[in-house]
Amino acid sequence: MTTQSWPTSRHFFPRDMKFSPRVPKSAFAAAYTGQTQEVSHSADRIVLSMTLGPCREPEAGERESFFWSLASTGDWVNLWHMQRPIPNGTLRGSPTAGAAASAGARTLTVQTTAGATLKAGDMLGNAGQLLMCAYPGATANGSGVLTMPLVMPLRKAVSNTSALTWDKPTGTFKLQAEQPETSYVAPRMQLGMDLVFLEVFT
Repeated sequence: MTTQSWPTSRHFFPRDMKFSPRVPKSAFAAAYTGQTQEVSHSADRIVLSMTLGPCREPEAGERESFFWSLASTGDWVNLWHMQRPIPNGTLRGSPTAGAAASAGARTLTVQTTAGATLKAGDMLGNAGQLLMCAYPGATANGSGVLTMPLVMPLRKAVSNTSALTWDKPTGTFKLQAEQPETSYVAPRMQLGMDLVFLEVFT
C-alpha cells in the first residue's frame, strides 16, 4: 500500500465539496433527572466528500483507472481543502513547529515571522495531518512565535522544528467506497461521480 498524489487535471477538480468533522462520542442520560453527559473517544477525523462533474473520453477512462485502483489496492491519497488552498491570514515563508506537541493537544506553537497571522479556518499541514486554526485566529508575537488554537485536537504528535505547510497543505485520506461507480449516457459521456474520503493515520 502506498500514498498517491491527487491528479492535477481539471476533470479531477470537484464541482462541489463537503469538508466536515467526524467526532465519535458516547452519550449517557440519567434515568431520573434526565441529565446528559457526552464522552469523546478522542478519535476525531476529517471527512471529505466531493462530486466530480461530467466528462468525456479520455478523461473518463483516467478517472475510472485512478479510483478503481484506489478501491482495489487500498492505497491512500493526499487531499487538501480545495476551496481554500492557502491561508486567509498573512502567514507565509517556511514556518516550523516551535515546540513538540503530543496527540490530543488543542494548541500548536508555530515559529514564523513577527506579526504573521492565521485567520479562523486557515489550515496548515504536518506529515500528512491537516491542522485547522480555531476561532478567532492567532497573531505571532515580536519573536515570530504564534500559538495556533486547533479546531480538532492533534491526531498524532508533532515534533519540534518539523516543517509546516501552508500552500495546499495535505492530509492522508482513504476512499470509503469499495465500488466507486461510474455512469455513462450516450454519446460516451461519463456522469458526475460522488466520492467520500476519510482521514487516516498510521
